[in-house]
Amino acid sequence: MRYDSCMLIISFDAVGDSEYERLLAYPAFSALSERSAAYRNIPSIFPTNTYPAHVSIATGALPREHGVYANMSPFPSRRASWNSSERNIRKTTLWQAAKRHGVDTAVVFWPVTAFSRSIRYNIPEVIAPQGKNQIITSLKAGSKLTQIKLVWRYGKLLAGIEQPSIDNFAAACMADILRNKNPGLALIHLTAYDSLCHKSGKNGELIETAYESLDRNLGALLDAAGPDRDIILFSDHSQIDVHTIADHNKMLCGSGLIEKTADGYAPGAHNCFFENCGGTAFFHRGSLPSGQADDIRKYIESGDDFRRLLTGDELTDAGWGGPDKGFGFCAKAGFCYGLYEPGSMKANHGYPLDMPDYTVFYMVRGCGLEPGVSSGTGGLRDITALAARSLGIKMD
Repeated sequence: MRYDSCMLIISFDAVGDSEYERLLAYPAFSALSERSAAYRNIPSIFPTNTYPAHVSIATGALPREHGVYANMSPFPSRRASWNSSERNIRKTTLWQAAKRHGVDTAVVFWPVTAFSRSIRYNIPEVIAPQGKNQIITSLKAGSKLTQIKLVWRYGKLLAGIEQPSIDNFAAACMADILRNKNPGLALIHLTAYDSLCHKSGKNGELIETAYESLDRNLGALLDAAGPDRDIILFSDHSQIDVHTIADHNKMLCGSGLIEKTADGYAPGAHNCFFENCGGTAFFHRGSLPSGQADDIRKYIESGDDFRRLLTGDELTDAGWGGPDKGFGFCAKAGFCYGLYEPGSMKANHGYPLDMPDYTVFYMVRGCGLEPGVSSGTGGLRDITALAARSLGIKMD
């Protein structure tokens, strides 16, 4: 189908504003920047994790409104489920609005798009539960025929779940869809930098591979999109180098409030636990008496990892609720929270917006904007309105 205007939205997962200058040394990013309006040094969406940020961009709403405030279900378990289903979203998305206006959408690995009935060409980001087959899980969650055809053509690019092979496959699939199907709205999520930064840190031995992969796949996408398609490229959050992983559920386990299992933990009588979200954590009080909850808070505040408690506004915006539900807190630089194996996490995200050197950027080619650079103005949720205006669609 031919549209008056077409939009491609590209997500560079975890590439903060501090990486912008380094990316300018690469040809595809540099060429796009010369034709784009760039908005630098802007805040991410709190909590600064992948799924909440991408749903905020898809809806224009904060997590408290759209209902996705974490990547995974809250209880600390290695079998925790990912919030990948579109059914988790409580607000209208760009692809739902596009369908109402007769605009086809294509998605490759965009978070929280599984089982969508509004996406014509859907290769969703969905992770098979432990013991389940990944191919069958993906086929059930997305467009079966599209996925079968593209895996047949480009599956050879995949090396299991290793990066940058996943991004290479994703970019090849989206380039194919752009050339052969010409969707009005296309969204792709590239995660090589995020994955390799977690493994090696922001200046580790794998980061050059991540930059090269991002630029190579960006070039393939720009070639397939052509010179006239409007393009928005953004970073969802930054990362911070870490040296220590903390999990305060161990303290609850030692106090008999939670039980240790092979996969993490099992609930105790009061159903209280710490939800680990990288740079932040939230204590779910359950039915624990307030006095005991206060003692736990004081213990947390005395720790080497503790930076500060989250504010009421932060808790509300993130969808965690009020003080009757528990309390939230964030880690100092160098620390993070999770069930990761020691030494397995060299950088992480999920920190509050006031962390130093922790801003993001987005850039826009087309949409009636003149090329140039602005700093410190706007935010990621501005992308929603820009995309809707470009496509001539209305959001709720």
